[in-house]
Amino acid sequence: MENMINLTNRFVKSIIANDSLTGFLKNKCNGNGKLQSSPESYFFLTDLCSPMDSYIKRNFIIEESLESKKRMNTGNKIHRFAESWFQRIGGFESSESILDGVYFGLAVRGRIDARIGDSIIELKTKDIIPESKEEIIEKYPQDIEQLSFYACIDPTKPQTNYLVFISHENPAKVRAFKVEIKDFNKVKYVLKNRIDELGKAIKKNNPSNLGRCRYCWEGCKLKESGTCQWFNSDRTGCGVLEFIEISEDQEFGNKVKEAMESWDGYQDTLSVHNIIAPRRYLCQQVLGEQNDFEEDSDQVRNKDYIKKMAFELRRSFLPRDFETPKNNLKEISFSKDGWINLKSSQNPEGENIPFIAYSSLDNREEGLDKPGKYKIAELGIIVSNFNLPKGLIIVYYPKVGEKKYKVFEVEYSFNDFFKKKVKEVVDILKSEDITKLKQLPECPWFFHKDGNMGTCCS
Repeated sequence: MENMINLTNRFVKSIIANDSLTGFLKNKCNGNGKLQSSPESYFFLTDLCSPMDSYIKRNFIIEESLESKKRMNTGNKIHRFAESWFQRIGGFESSESILDGVYFGLAVRGRIDARIGDSIIELKTKDIIPESKEEIIEKYPQDIEQLSFYACIDPTKPQTNYLVFISHENPAKVRAFKVEIKDFNKVKYVLKNRIDELGKAIKKNNPSNLGRCRYCWEGCKLKESGTCQWFNSDRTGCGVLEFIEISEDQEFGNKVKEAMESWDGYQDTLSVHNIIAPRRYLCQQVLGEQNDFEEDSDQVRNKDYIKKMAFELRRSFLPRDFETPKNNLKEISFSKDGWINLKSSQNPEGENIPFIAYSSLDNREEGLDKPGKYKIAELGIIVSNFNLPKGLIIVYYPKVGEKKYKVFEVEYSFNDFFKKKVKEVVDILKSEDITKLKQLPECPWFFHKDGNMGTCCS
């Protein structure tokens, strides 16, 4: 079978640069080509919920057991499914949304699992879920802090939020706990202190003030090997416990359980990335192996930056009378935010079309003439699935120079043959048949660290 990148690119009809939208993006930036609100460096919010664990991961290579990888794989699957579950609960607003502390003078970013009504929802999967708030405080103080920190950097300051625990067993058990914030300012103080302490520890290469790793009680590979010098430190308690109230909420737990039970089991379970790199799906989602490619901090920052730019574009060109078109393959998950209303002199009313955005590593001026083939394939699968002729690709080129952006209109001429090939890959992915998965095309070379063949394709 031909790989999906080559196949999709065969159906490209035209690629045209849209300089009007490109100019719009440039005008949104200051003279340095950066959004004025973008910090030069930041922490992920999860780093600050277990700072010692974050420090250890930055400085040591930790080999996880196969059992640990399988648990992680199960948790990842549940999180993928959870978006569909939460959408079935009344008041659902969004999922996988970004919150940034820069608006409160805090260089920290996080991604919430869902927002329902005025509340943030944080989902945690466990082999055995906690039975009481006392057990959460004892075993999972980082989970309480994470939800509280999210509420702290949310401009709307949601006072009532929910921790939802789901077990790995089948049928899964569900238990929900309500976390009410009593003092946002004091929670913010705890968060700011974590940022300062972790920053100092990394700079001075001395983690002695970070407290004990939050995961030592579950079994720490560094502790077992004798490498970790800090596992005997006093366990850090929940830093925000005095400023919140936590209690079980059976009513909300029942809502989540009912949403799970009413779900058909297939909707929104695969990504476009899975279709383009099916062998990676085999390794990560079926065999539970880790990704062998890691992005450096600059790549992560650039990726987050272009997401901000895409947000600015969508906010300025909101889709008109928008309802996400019905997709052909309900198993594939598509961003509900990746649409704009594209107007032109030919069509003043505009047309709602999808877009994707990415940060390119190309450092050549001539690399600005068209998007990468992978992104052309990614957009192609999206527009084909919605029976549309075209979409947009937004590209940021940080290695070429300041304010280097391009917006491309890509038009395709798909036929039934292409859609049939996509459906074949989707059916094999759904089957999780290892023999069939191994017969699918290898991942693109750049998916592997240093260009070497990874375990998924060897």
